[in-house]
Amino acid sequence: MKTLLVALALLTPAAGGQGEADLAASVQGVNPARIEHDIRTLAGFGTRHTLSETENEERGIGAARRWLASELEAISAQFAGGRISVALVPHDVPAGRRVPDGARIVNVVATLPGTDPDRLVVLSGHYDSRASDPMDAVSDAPGANDDASGTAAVLEAARVLGSLHPRATLVFLCVAGEEQGLLGAAAQAAQWKSEGKTIEAMFTLDIVGGATGSSGEREPNRVRVFSEGIPSAGAKVVGSDNDAPSRQLARYTKRAASSFLPDFELTLVFRRDRYLRGGDHIPFLDEGWPAVRLTEPHENYDWQHQDVRVEDGKPYGDVPGNVDFAYVGRVTGSVCAAAGELALAPRAPRGVLVDVTELTPHTRLLWDTNPEPDLAGYAVLVRRTHEPDWTRRIEVGRTTETLLEGLSKDDWLFAVEAVDRAGHRSLPVYPAPKYR
Repeated sequence: MKTLLVALALLTPAAGGQGEADLAASVQGVNPARIEHDIRTLAGFGTRHTLSETENEERGIGAARRWLASELEAISAQFAGGRISVALVPHDVPAGRRVPDGARIVNVVATLPGTDPDRLVVLSGHYDSRASDPMDAVSDAPGANDDASGTAAVLEAARVLGSLHPRATLVFLCVAGEEQGLLGAAAQAAQWKSEGKTIEAMFTLDIVGGATGSSGEREPNRVRVFSEGIPSAGAKVVGSDNDAPSRQLARYTKRAASSFLPDFELTLVFRRDRYLRGGDHIPFLDEGWPAVRLTEPHENYDWQHQDVRVEDGKPYGDVPGNVDFAYVGRVTGSVCAAAGELALAPRAPRGVLVDVTELTPHTRLLWDTNPEPDLAGYAVLVRRTHEPDWTRRIEVGRTTETLLEGLSKDDWLFAVEAVDRAGHRSLPVYPAPKYR
């Protein structure tokens, strides 16, 4: 099939399709008051250190995880018609630098099943916290921003996305052991790998409280999205070091969020994470899955990993008073827009290739058939090699190949996405070269 080059603006999902009205209402229905309640409740457990008290009903990580499970059960009943299943999933980890005697890490896993049970879209926050000494399991460590903010965002996402009937299974994940070395996330990723699951996308929300940073700056309408380039694991990306699956997920997140929250900016940071830091998306990257981290633009290091105290008149500690709850709501809405559309969308195209068998000023792309019955067709995304984001979108219909006349594969980058009749778009797939 020949397709003439048409310079199109990136399109948002078509309005009015099945599930689209629900998704729009979901994004607009994020409630900062509920988020505030959840953050204050989590901070109220005193400490949620991974090695803290597990039997006490009011203090420690055991009380926190039992409350999370009960809250998610209530969310399932109220917002999802009981369709979200909730489980406390234990993982025994061996001795390590921050778990000298080994530990039992318990993740809280809430699952909204889709028609495809093995394709997962995961929203994650870590519910453990720490004081100045990473081994101090006794002192107060309210962890309001790091990471009750992300955990509360996950709870709110379960509320606002719980009414969807997705294709991909949505997982609302609250992990422990992050401060001890990403232990809960690593164990969960390994379990899903062994079970044959495919993680279509993983979003970790970590430090999304919108605090005033150590620089004194505060931006209430911006969040950073970190994504790796050269993949930690999985297939190699040939021809562009800026088109790994996680980079595609970051771009997708920005595009989907801007459809519903045009005044909230997602800044794409083309790095795996910040210097000297690491988040729960990293074990998923190590398994070869697309994963990104969302974090506020200006972190305050006096309010992270610090004993709660006042020293020379200066307050330290991660307390709820430093959190902007409305900001957490905007971050939650942006992630819900992306995760919700991904969960409703068809599978991404497979076997995407760019024909490099001959010299030509045109570009021929090929891919495998997608058997989903409500598939509307495919679209090709296009950008110059120096451009960070897609600038053109060309709809090509229900076909498995297209010829882009006048677009040289030497000068342009491409990706192919699948689209259903409601306009929900899959993750774009960057092509591998097809040689003779």
